[in-house]
Parts: sequence; structure tokens; C-alpha cells
Amino acid sequence: MQRRSITPTLFLVAAIFSRPILPLLFRADCVCDPLNAFLDSLPLNRERTDQLLTLDGYQGRSYRVVTADGYVLKLYRIWRDQPPSANSTQEAILLMHGILNSSADWLALGPGKSLAYQLVDRGFDVWIANSRSSLNSHQHEKLCTCSKEFWNYSWHEIGYYDLAATIDKVLEKSQQPKLRLIVFSEGGGAGLVLLSTRPEYNDKLSSLEAMAPGAMVSNTWYRFLAGPLAKIPKVFKSLYALYSTNQVTVQACEREKIACTNVYYQIVAGESAGMNRSVVDRLYQSLPAGASMKEVQHYIQVIWTKRFAPYDYGWERNMELYGSKVPPEYPLDRITVPVNFHYGLADKIVDATGVEWVAAKLINSARVRMRAYDRLQHSDFIFGDAAHQLVYNEVIRWIME
Repeated sequence: MQRRSITPTLFLVAAIFSRPILPLLFRADCVCDPLNAFLDSLPLNRERTDQLLTLDGYQGRSYRVVTADGYVLKLYRIWRDQPPSANSTQEAILLMHGILNSSADWLALGPGKSLAYQLVDRGFDVWIANSRSSLNSHQHEKLCTCSKEFWNYSWHEIGYYDLAATIDKVLEKSQQPKLRLIVFSEGGGAGLVLLSTRPEYNDKLSSLEAMAPGAMVSNTWYRFLAGPLAKIPKVFKSLYALYSTNQVTVQACEREKIACTNVYYQIVAGESAGMNRSVVDRLYQSLPAGASMKEVQHYIQVIWTKRFAPYDYGWERNMELYGSKVPPEYPLDRITVPVNFHYGLADKIVDATGVEWVAAKLINSARVRMRAYDRLQHSDFIFGDAAHQLVYNEVIRWIME
């Protein structure tokens, strides 16, 4: 019996998988390794926020925001029946997501529960942001999205560049002198970076509403994993990106919905105080939403050093960038806006000690208020039923005072 050659099959498989990659590998203006070129070539559902708005009976408009370092971001303004008029007196509120999240996650709980929808229903001019390289903002004016240079950023740049450009766009379009900034998780760390390194932005905010702010995370339960995680760049030298979920993943979840729901529920909910499994069906099409490995490495540095400071590049590079061998801590005393903290006592990522440490540093803030929630863990603040029952009522009450 003649043995059938597998060579044609191998060539066919190679052709299928290399077709979207080859143009990226051989572009003259960038260099992409095969792994990242392949992952970057997978199709993304960039319209998830629009889809949820339509599904939930709301409307929105997207705006193109370009940062000073060339990243192209997608910013949404949302409403229910009529968009705010040009001379509207509605107070502008900007929501900034956390790591691996996107604007779609502010809508995950649905009408009557999601904070973004609740704010719209109460008459606020609501905007939801996207950080660089997230599902909706996977673009740069010059850099290839599969290149190492594109992913060379941490949450410092998200605060210093992304938040700054986004705030400016909201104020320009809303024609308001100030806005309120609501942040979750990494968005909290980015907000503190912006207000401490670019203090002029304190004058552009009415307040900072921080939910489970990812800043001083040295006491996080995950500090036990910091050592092994610190070795990741040495083991996977080419893995510099955590890519967004793609249509291949979405289709797999739709075929195996029960299994996918169980996996997502365990990862996102953990010991949640009240996450409904039905929310998972709204998550797997947009979560995770993309991030850089450098974001993770920066948090590992905070854990190890117990310092809320910029990225540590080593003595020589630090001297060039910061004028010192060790990065100086962020000058939180330059923050002057009122700050309201909402945090969970069951949160294993952003623990109470870290939030209290940050609060104590805000010596020049016009007002600092703290609100602890006994049973809430990290993802509850954006995905849990407990959020709309407990947290959001408090957030809105403090905003409306």
C-alpha cells in the first residue's frame, strides 16, 4: 500500500496561516516576529460597544483621539433618546476602564445596572474611554500593531498620554470647563499618574471617583506570584503583548457556551459577592481587551519595591530619564482635586492597605473620602450585581452632593 505524503497538507496549512502574516513580516517600516504577527492578524470585534448600546436601547457616537505619542484611541459619548445639545448644561462624566478591559465593560451589567447607563438615565453627559491597544483602540499613526515598539508602554503612558488626550477631547466637544473622572482598577493608577505628573489637569476635573484603584498594590495576594511572573520576559522574550479576544475565541465560546461560561465565571468572578452568570454572555466577546506585558511588569515592580513610581529601566537608563538611579515616587501631593475612594475589603488585587496608603499621600487634595465594602472583591466593582446595589448608588450620591 502506497504511503500518502503529508507534504501537500503541510504546505496548505502553512499557506493558510501565513497569508495574513507575511505582509506584516516583510513591511519596510516595522519588524514583527511570527508569533505576534499571527496573533495580531486574528480578526477582532471592534464594534462590541456599539453592539451593546444598540442591544440595550441606547445610542452613541465615537470620536477619534490621537495621543501626543501617536496612539489612536476610540472615545464614546452615549445617550438614550437625544444627544446632548451644543449648549447643554449637563455635567460631563468620563469613565476609564482597567487593565484588559475596554469601554464595552462599562456596559456589561446592562440597563438599570451598569454605571454608565445609570448616569445617562440621571441626565449626565456620559463618555466612556478606551486606552491604547485595547479592543477599540488597536491603532497607531506610524507603528505596526504587531511590533515590539507598539507595545512598549505601561500604565504610566496610559495616564500621561491617553487620559490627558481623552480629557481634552471631552472638554472640547462638550464645551464644559471641567468634567468628573470615574476610574476602575488600572484606570485609578493612570488617573493618579496624570494628576501628579501633569498637575494642570487638576484644574480640568471636578473630582476623581476611584473604584478599586490599582496603584499601591504591594500587599496584593498576587505578590506571591510576582517572582515567577518576573521571569516571564526572560522565558518568552517575544511575548510582549496580551492580545484582545478574537473572533476565533468568540465562535468557540458560542459553540461551547456552557464550558466557556464556566471558565469565564471562575476567572472573572472568583469569590464574587454577587456576579450573575448571565453577565458572562456579554463578556466573552470583549474580554480580555488587550494590554502590554510592560503593564504587568510595572505592577510587579510596585509589588517588589513597595513604591508607587514610574517604570524602572535600570540605573543607566533611569539616570537619563529621571536623573536618579531609582525612579522617584509619583508626587501625589500635587493632586488637588477632591478624591473619593471606593474599595473592597475582600479584594485580593487592590487591598485596603494600599488604598489607605494612597489616600494618606493626598495631603493637598481638597477632600478625600473613603468608602469600604465588606464583601466586595475586585471584579465586583464593574461586573457584580453588588456594584449596582451598593457601590453605584454611593458614587452617584457623592457626585450629586
